Amino acid sequence: MKSEKRVGVFLFVTVGILALSFVAAAQEKKPQLYFVEDYLVKPSMVAQFEGALKEAYNTIFTPNAWPWSIETYSTEDFHYYLLYRFENMADIDKAFAAFAEILGKIGVEKWDILNGKMGDATEYYKQGTVTLSPELSYSPETPRLKPEEAKLVYWGFCYVLPGREKEFEAQLKKIVALHYAKKVLQGFNGWIGGLGTDLPLYFYSETAKSGADLFLASEEAMKLIDPEATRIWNSMLALMRKFESKMGSFRPDLSYAPAPKVK
Repeated sequence: MKSEKRVGVFLFVTVGILALSFVAAAQEKKPQLYFVEDYLVKPSMVAQFEGALKEAYNTIFTPNAWPWSIETYSTEDFHYYLLYRFENMADIDKAFAAFAEILGKIGVEKWDILNGKMGDATEYYKQGTVTLSPELSYSPETPRLKPEEAKLVYWGFCYVLPGREKEFEAQLKKIVALHYAKKVLQGFNGWIGGLGTDLPLYFYSETAKSGADLFLASEEAMKLIDPEATRIWNSMLALMRKFESKMGSFRPDLSYAPAPKVK
């Protein structure tokens, strides 16, 4: 959801975040947990960062059958979000233990070299968790875009006043219900910030072919849902301490998918 008049069509992270996408499917039957790494990369060293990340996949993760997928997103302000999809917090502990086991096999020195290349190219990095919430998301019966057409991701970050989370969620659910009632073509994902984020945090993500396509889709949506959407958005603004937005894209070239399990 953009501020201004882009009040009805949700977009995030992420996720966002960081997925950061953050563009994971909103058809999930239950909330989906993600562990997120957020790297702010120096503009002059983008090539080095991306090269080191690809090298890590090719020489460490793939040969050692790392079992969890990694979805990568980059934004216009040089943030790179790596999203690891997990079932629960216990899975995150398992992943750290699995990585330590891999380092024991290959030798810490090999990782230190790659980590150094990424570190030299990075201003800082952060880690945290986010949750994709089906009840705060909207999925049209027929998606407007094919997966390969979704080139752009827009994220809207809503930093909510402490203690007002339930009120904010209630307004957000009204936006979801309004979209379902009006059968809006453009879908969106709703996310909740977790450990390591600036709490309370809610964000949303939406995909489009381009910036122009995004605003055209918004204009069509507003014809259906305004003025009610504007009224709800103003109620949401009254519950926020800060709002930020970003644009970026999913980076399949910088993502990792484990090999299918043999049955």
